Amino acid sequence: MRRQIRRWRTIFAVPAAIGASSLLGLFLGLTGDGLGDFFAWLLVGLAPFTIAAVLLRRSPN
Repeated sequence: MRRQIRRWRTIFAVPAAIGASSLLGLFLGLTGDGLGDFFAWLLVGLAPFTIAAVLLRRSPN
């Protein structure tokens, strides 16, 4: 049972962090201004940047 919990954490840790950063970025985009907008762009842009980086790193088969 312990091994299964550890595997679950390793599988969902990065997607959960990306989701949390996107939500924080959306919140900052709605409530912030100036520097808040800058951080909102960074946090919301993390998800597409991560997807593009993973797709570019994959080897073509």
